[in-house]
Order: sequence, then C-alpha cells, then structure tokens
Amino acid sequence: MNKKMFFAVLGLFAVSIVNAQLYINNAQLTIQTGASVIVQGDVTSNTNILGDGKLVLKGSALQNVSMSGNTIPNLEIDNSANATLTSSAKIGSNLLFTNGNVVLVDSNLTIADAATISNSSSSSFVVTSGKGKLSKTGLSTTPFLFPIGNSATAYNPITISNSGTVDEIGVRCLANAYTAGTSGNALTADAVDATWDISEAVAGGSNLSLTAQWNSADTLAGFNKNKAGISNYLVGNPSTNGWDMLNSQTGAVTGTGPFTYTRNNITNVGAFVVGSKSVLSPLFVSPKVFLSGCFNTLTKKMTDGLRTSAFNLIPLKEPYTGTTGFSHSGSGGGESSLSSIVGPTAVADTNSIVDWVFVQLHRGSDSVVVSTRAALLQRDGDVVDVDGISPLNMAGNAPGNYFVSIRHRNHLGVRSATSISLSKATTTSYDFTTAQTKAYKGSVSNNPMALLTTGFYGMWAGNANDDSKVTMIGALANQSDYIKLKVTLGSSANTISNVYSKQDLNMDGKVTMIGALPTQSDYIRLKTTLGSSATTVTQPTF
Repeated sequence: MNKKMFFAVLGLFAVSIVNAQLYINNAQLTIQTGASVIVQGDVTSNTNILGDGKLVLKGSALQNVSMSGNTIPNLEIDNSANATLTSSAKIGSNLLFTNGNVVLVDSNLTIADAATISNSSSSSFVVTSGKGKLSKTGLSTTPFLFPIGNSATAYNPITISNSGTVDEIGVRCLANAYTAGTSGNALTADAVDATWDISEAVAGGSNLSLTAQWNSADTLAGFNKNKAGISNYLVGNPSTNGWDMLNSQTGAVTGTGPFTYTRNNITNVGAFVVGSKSVLSPLFVSPKVFLSGCFNTLTKKMTDGLRTSAFNLIPLKEPYTGTTGFSHSGSGGGESSLSSIVGPTAVADTNSIVDWVFVQLHRGSDSVVVSTRAALLQRDGDVVDVDGISPLNMAGNAPGNYFVSIRHRNHLGVRSATSISLSKATTTSYDFTTAQTKAYKGSVSNNPMALLTTGFYGMWAGNANDDSKVTMIGALANQSDYIKLKVTLGSSANTISNVYSKQDLNMDGKVTMIGALPTQSDYIRLKTTLGSSATTVTQPTF
C-alpha cells in the first residue's frame, strides 16, 4: 500500500481475500467490526492494524508474519502449514486458533492487557522453538493460559497468575530439562523433559502461581509422579544458586495424562522444571565414620570384603527400603549405584566402597528426623553419594543447622553431638572417628562408639537382630544377637558363604562361628565387640 493510504473493510464487504502478500508500508489498514481480511500469503506491516475486525491467515504453505512490534487487533490462525513470526507482534483483542500453529523462533508475541487466546489445543498452539516468548501484559490474579510447546509435536502449556505487582510476564518452553536451568547438560532422569523459561518486564514484585502441564511421553526415567514438584533454578547469588525445590514443596501430580502440577508464591523468575530428585535444592554434608565390624587395626582402614567378592555382594540398589527399623523420609529411598563403583572391578584403594549406610538429617531445633538418604561408605570412612566420590547431597532441605546421624544394617548408629551448619554451595565435614565426644551419648550407660585402636572410634558392630542393641544375653532370637547368629547357621559348625547378610558381622561375605580371629568368625567378632558375653551395648534413641 502507498504511503498515507486508508484501507477499510466495511460491513458491506465482510470478507476480503488477499491471495498474495499483505504489505503495509506507512499506511493505515482498518478492519471494521464483523469484517475479515483473509490472507493466503505473507503479512508485513510497519504500523498497527486498526479496527475490531479480524485478520485470517489461511494459506496452504507456511506464512511469514512481520509486524515490527505492531498490533493486530484480532488474528485467526487457519493454516495447517503454520505461521512463523519473523519480527515481534502484539495481539490487541484475540488470537484464535482454528488450524495450525504460530511459530515464534526468535520473535516475541505479546497479548495485550484485555486480550485473549481462544481455541488453543495440543494441535494448535504457540511454538517457542527459539528465543522468542509468548508474553501477557498486565498479568494479575486472573489465571492466564500460555498455550506453548517447543515443537509442533510437544505441547507443554503453563497457566500463570500474579498476586504481586501487575506486570508483563513472558514464557517460552525449551525442548529439554537441563542441569543448570536453561544451560548445562540435558537431564536424563527424574524429571519432565521440558523447561519453562519465565521472565518479567519489571524486575521484582511478582508473586506467581504456576500450573505446568505435560504428557506421559515427556517424562524421563525414574520420575516419581507421587513425589514431584516445580523447581526454579536460581542464579546471581553463590550461596543460593541452583534448584530451589524443597521436600515440603513436593506432592502427587494431578491427572492421568496430561498431567499437571501447581506451585504458588513464586517471587523469582527464570527456568522452571517439573521433577523429583534431580531438581531438588541441594544440601551437602561429608561425614566420616568407621564400622568396627570390618575395621583393620593395622591399616586404620576398613576392609572391603563385600566388594571384592566375585559374587558382587554389595547390592546396586540401597538395602534399607523395607528393612525393619529403617524408614525413609524426605526424598530418601531407592538410591542406586553401578557395579563399576561398588563391584569387584572398581579401583581398589582407600576410596573403595565398603557398603551402603543410612543417613538421617535431624532438625537442629528439636532433633526430629526430616530427611534420609542411602549413601556409600569408603574404606577410609568417608560417606559419599551414589557415584562413590562426591559429597553426600541431602537434597530437598533448606540451608541451616542440622544434626546428622549414620546408621548401618548390622551396626549401632551414631548421631553428631552438636548441630552442623549445612549449605547448598559447599560441603561441611564432620568426623565421628576422632573422639567419643563427637557422637551423641544420650542416656545410655555405654560409650556411643567402640574404641577401635588408640585414637580411632567406630560404630558398634554386632546388631544382627534389628533391636538397636548388641548382646549375647537372652534365649529367644529377638533377644540375642548370638542366638540370631546360631539360628541363621543352624549349627555352630556351619558356614554360609557368598551372602549379603545382617549376620555377617565382620562383613567378609560369609556367616560363620568357626575361626579364632575376628576376620574369620562372626561369633568372635561379636565377643570382641562386647568384651564379655554378659555385656549389652545399647544405642541412644534417634
């Protein structure tokens, strides 16, 4: 159109069809109420389109729309080949989906304060395949559905309301969930494979409620739909950087496919992912503890007979779920490792894995257990995560002061004597092995740990009976670890080999009462632990 030309579609001409391109250059196009302009080619304009009528994109091939940030009052998408935004545009009243998608690539599509989006679905929506975002100005407490997805076959809409300062909120959906928000490696487990990248025009003041939607095909391996949530990746402060979701913010998802989950009171924008363990807020701790049952007084290290066995006796999945006396909480339970880490092919050194341990995080104010994890124990006493080397991540807990306790399937546990300050940025060490005073004694009469050799302390061995005490006294199996040992063997002359058993007190892969040395006899190990068959060692309650 020529400069200053006025083009009106009147009620007399309710429909006008433009077979080729619609090109508006410093001119004025007004589409009156009830009228439509149907375009089968590209649309280019450097000014606002006026009026209350409708522009309909109804081509048979891909249509490009370049509005240079200007407004289309009402836009209908009726093109199965889709329409691509090649520069930013704004919808003044309504965006109607009849057929096909709007593809943003790197351009933004803005929905005005009072404008709406109609008839969007899993087959007709806004595709955010690049940096472009779908934005809504004046977003307040009225929920607004952003019908978006990263490709024409991936529909991941999100509904947002804002109880804070009214603002323009923009969203795009990324193809994957990533380790560092919108960057890093793609997550391979425990999450929905999508990222919602949310922005606000004016920094601060928003208080958002998000309801994310996804399909079964979007979930990665291990995603726990009964303990999931929406996590925000925080940036800018080294002490708080990273995922922010706590265990208290997780729950069961809604629906049977598609699924939804809602999170309220969000005051930060950025990358959001629906997930379980993989996107919990990290909290690191590095305890050190010895198991007296397999401690070698010459090397001052534990032996790793369970690992070195050709029978791969250390299980790849933690052994505590469903075990009497152990109850997971928080995000704990189901941890697993690899044979290359816990098996006989792993490198044999002081960091070799001895066994699984059960770690509890206690609230600093009242010692109540708030979270658990199964972790791996190295020969030198370091408690590490399931990769065999990293600091233990008690994910899903906020930074603060906590007591930490370590338990084992046939040893009496220990708890830190004092609370420890833990953070999500760095790990905090706590060494139980150096003094009796490092472990909580409570009201028990015995020491909280066994003296292994001068200057070395460890967890009491011998609890073969799931009763928080080590004893040879009592006639029934549930009263005596000695009787439990005999019942397991059937006869004191028997040996059971190649077993991962609570009755394997010296942790060498067999249960036996034969042999004079602690490394050869679980019976001798039990006697050595107690010092006397008349002694009973008990554990403080934690």
